[in-house]
Amino acid sequence: RGDIPNFIGEIPSEKVQNGQLQFDSYPAMECFLFLEWCLWVKCIEFEPEEFYFPASGMLPTIRCIPDFRATAHTGEFKMIEAKSRRDKMSAKTLERLEFIRQHFAARGIIYEVIYRSDLQANGFIDTIALLRRFGYLTFPQQTINRARQRLATGEAADLETWVARAQAQRIPLSVLHYLLYRQQLPLIYRNLMHPEIRHWRE
Repeated sequence: RGDIPNFIGEIPSEKVQNGQLQFDSYPAMECFLFLEWCLWVKCIEFEPEEFYFPASGMLPTIRCIPDFRATAHTGEFKMIEAKSRRDKMSAKTLERLEFIRQHFAARGIIYEVIYRSDLQANGFIDTIALLRRFGYLTFPQQTINRARQRLATGEAADLETWVARAQAQRIPLSVLHYLLYRQQLPLIYRNLMHPEIRHWRE
């Protein structure tokens, strides 16, 4: 982590203007992976700008730089703050976040705090990170349509069950993982065990 720029890594993404998104913490990295996965999000910006809110009514003067601006295909956007977990934050920090939310609301802008602990529940973000690379693959549309049609009768299931279904239908797992990441099949998230994670990465 350097002083300029102040970040610890970069992630390539088609939803970032220059193709590379910087992040400065693990909560920010996992929040980005979640926003990138969201179908409604078209563009993601890291620390897009500083906001100054003068005192107004019961709200104090505040300056802040939200972690992300997530813009939808409609042009509407949300300001996003990435935090580790709510139950470990001080009352003062929570109060400040609420003040920021109210300041943004007064301008007609949604400000949302996304907690890493919530993303990690039931193995959600681990599964998204695992499937992510398959979401960037390209297949002939005929291949996607055929696989989706053959798997469409299956009810929502966890990753292991979907793999068994795909293998029974002789559908390549890369195509299955693409469909799951792109939310074209209903996936039930559960915690991944370390041997399972190693298996899917092989």
